[in-house]
Amino acid sequence: MRIGIFTDTYVPDINGVVTVVRLMERELRKLGHEVIVFAPSHPGAHGTESDVFRFRSVRFIFYSGMRVALPYDRRAFQILRTLDIVHSQDPFSVGLVGFWAAVRYQIPHIHTYHTLYTEYRKYLPLPIRPSRRMVEHMSRIFCNRCDAVIAPSKSIEQALLRYGIHVPIYVLPFGVDTEAFLQPEVWNLRETLGLPHHAAILLHVGRLGWEKNVEFIIRSFQYIVALRSDTWLVLVGDGPHRPVLERLVRELNLVNKVIFLGRIPKEQLIDAYRQATLFVFASKTETQGLVVMEALTAGLPVVALNAMGVRDFILQGKTGLLVEEDEKLFADACLSLLNDPEWRKTMGQTARQWAMARSAQASALQLVAIYEAVRARRISPPKV
Repeated sequence: MRIGIFTDTYVPDINGVVTVVRLMERELRKLGHEVIVFAPSHPGAHGTESDVFRFRSVRFIFYSGMRVALPYDRRAFQILRTLDIVHSQDPFSVGLVGFWAAVRYQIPHIHTYHTLYTEYRKYLPLPIRPSRRMVEHMSRIFCNRCDAVIAPSKSIEQALLRYGIHVPIYVLPFGVDTEAFLQPEVWNLRETLGLPHHAAILLHVGRLGWEKNVEFIIRSFQYIVALRSDTWLVLVGDGPHRPVLERLVRELNLVNKVIFLGRIPKEQLIDAYRQATLFVFASKTETQGLVVMEALTAGLPVVALNAMGVRDFILQGKTGLLVEEDEKLFADACLSLLNDPEWRKTMGQTARQWAMARSAQASALQLVAIYEAVRARRISPPKV
């Protein structure tokens, strides 16, 4: 098949959607399919990419790292008409090109609903901020004009059904690059940070935005460090909320115990997962929580809030612990694992086995099956 992937965020951006798209295109090509990515241009993208078409774009001022494409190019339109599948990753500028191409050339259109857009309205100023109901309405219109929608978790499937989406919905959390987690370690986290060899590390990975609820983790951590002085909290990632978090750390006198590591290369991130003691996560707006899957793949037990998206990937008491939103309860859950090395080790082994069975390779096979099912319905539509 000749598959067009339409995305409004792509390398050199670093986020969950980009990670999934890169894995998706790699694994689909391994299976013998031709993949063409349509994405916005980016000042940090250099060199020629024969299988990536970039539209001219401008920076989206309200959300760091996001760009708005100016999606008109005759060369692109020559390619669009030759596609067998349109797979859009978002409903914005480039996603709308895929939407138009699918309608114009009668190409099967699959859309992955990566983001809970109702929770990201706060990034827009009030004069242009849509209501929650309006966002749900726009999602319903877009998705119901597709042939099928992929939900990264059962929680998102339920949300889409509440929106009134009636086209087929497939639940497919795209797996992680398990091959990368089999490579030898090349970086020592504790040595780099100057921490003792025996230090317990609580690791958080993600964009430092308000929606990730990192304040909760920091406040909970103060209870942990009061009882376990050999514990540090390491935050990997960056974002607009970082100054607020740094101020909170100072207010709680945790400057020597909370480390803002910023963005790090993927190879180092994998080593950080493998060398940390626990993975902590408090986001309540995840569609999948790719970093949670990565932690599990590394054999790192997870303590997270019992929230949408994440609860689909944590087997309570076996691969991690899900906790209600209470700082003390969260701290107690972390301490229970920190104080029980054998339970933590067993949990890590179970987590790794569970995640390895849900690799990117396995996900790509499921994705191809979805493509084929949608194409088959187009050829032989059901009788009414």
